[in-house]
Amino acid sequence: MTNNSDATRVPTEQDAGNAGNAGNAGKTGKKEKIVKRLLNAVTHNWGWKLGSLALAISLWGILITQDTSLPRTKVISGVRVSVTNSSAMRSNGLVVVDGLDKVSTVKLLVSVPQKNYTAAAASNYTARLDLSQIQTTGEQTLKITAAASNSTQYGTVLEVYDGEVTVTVEEYSTQAQVPVEVRLTGELPENCYGGTLNRSADSVDISGPASVVEKAARCVVEYDQSNLSPERSPNAVSLPFYFEDAEGNVLEGSALTVTAHGQSTSIQRITVRQEVYYLARVKVGTEALVTGEPAEGYAVSSIRVLPQTVTLGGSKVVIAPYLAEDAAVYPYDQVNISGQSRTVTQLLYLNTPGNVDYISNNTVQVIVTILPEEFVNLASGTDRDAAQNP
Repeated sequence: MTNNSDATRVPTEQDAGNAGNAGNAGKTGKKEKIVKRLLNAVTHNWGWKLGSLALAISLWGILITQDTSLPRTKVISGVRVSVTNSSAMRSNGLVVVDGLDKVSTVKLLVSVPQKNYTAAAASNYTARLDLSQIQTTGEQTLKITAAASNSTQYGTVLEVYDGEVTVTVEEYSTQAQVPVEVRLTGELPENCYGGTLNRSADSVDISGPASVVEKAARCVVEYDQSNLSPERSPNAVSLPFYFEDAEGNVLEGSALTVTAHGQSTSIQRITVRQEVYYLARVKVGTEALVTGEPAEGYAVSSIRVLPQTVTLGGSKVVIAPYLAEDAAVYPYDQVNISGQSRTVTQLLYLNTPGNVDYISNNTVQVIVTILPEEFVNLASGTDRDAAQNP
């Protein structure tokens, strides 16, 4: 006989499933209760909680402000970069030809004490590019270092932004006594004369990249005469210069060090000085140039001077009298023709006016033509007939 009582019944598979679902439902319910409690903890009296958070932040800020020794980071822009040890590098036979112009200032990230945060500026920090890092020619990458001028006050440098520089390095060379050539441009003002050019250096010594130094044939100064004036004579102009090779090609000279020959101070300009005068063209007088009488039976046929005119130069006031139509200058000596029977040629010095600054010739050649009297008379008669019968 079969016993069907509940006490002895074996659980079926469905009963087991129902029991599992009931367990899971219990766990889910517990999780939901935990989430509700957390939400309730956050949202319950939320105003007080926000107020407490704000108060905590304020107290923290007050503590930070009162403790002035605590560091703060700050970005400092415009810190000037100084290049050091150029001379040491040249002593090693090297020179930088490109790259240094790409960096003049840098930006730093610094850690500065709270009390000096506002005062910290670019002038309180130094940046340096040390050329002693260079050991060979070619492209070299150098690091820029930086520090505070006073680390106690302005802290430490944490980072140099864009703190690397790539430069090009060549061998270092020198050349002495490169000639200075003054190249004239423009025209002097009308009726003016320019005297001898004087320059502050007739030759220069150069040093720098071997590729440039060894090709330099001349140092060129371009001198524009159109801007000169007798009113401010002597004219002195300080002019830049450049270098050319033997074929006249302009060389890149920005990396060169230039000094006047035999000097130690580098130069960037050469001064050109020139006297400028007002001009007057004046005839050479032929009156009273001859003394004595030629040999018997001979006479003076003509007297000529070469050149027939000279140019005088000086200030406007000095030159004014020589602009007159009848103005003339004379030799201070005479040609002695006593007893001469042939042409006499003699060089005479002009009686140079003492108040002029320039004269184109201070001597003239005097030619006294002496002929037999009959030829002189014949020439005079021919001239007279020609004048009467044109």
